[in-house]
Amino acid sequence: MTKPLYSTAARRDLIDILQFISRDKPDAAVSWVEKIEAKCLLLASQPEMGELRPLLGSDVRWNFIGRYVTFHRKHGDTVEILRVIPGDRNITKL
Repeated sequence: MTKPLYSTAARRDLIDILQFISRDKPDAAVSWVEKIEAKCLLLASQPEMGELRPLLGSDVRWNFIGRYVTFHRKHGDTVEILRVIPGDRNITKL
C-alpha cells in the first residue's frame, strides 16, 4: 500500500492536534492522531475518496474523521495530505 505524503502544514496540524488534546487526555491524543493517520493511509490507496473542493483547487478533496477534516490531492503515484484541521475552522482563511 502506498504511503501518503504529508505537506509541512499537515505535519504541523497533526502536532497541534496532539498537543491540544494531550492537555487533558494524553492517551486520547495519541489515539486520535493514529485514527487520522490510518484514514490518510486509506486515502493514499483510494485517492478518489472524498468530495471535491474546487474552491481550494481543481483536484482537492476533503474527508471527515470525527471533528477533523483532511484535505488531499493525488500527487503522482500517491496522495498528498495538504491539511488536517478542526471542522469548525474557516477553511477559506487557510
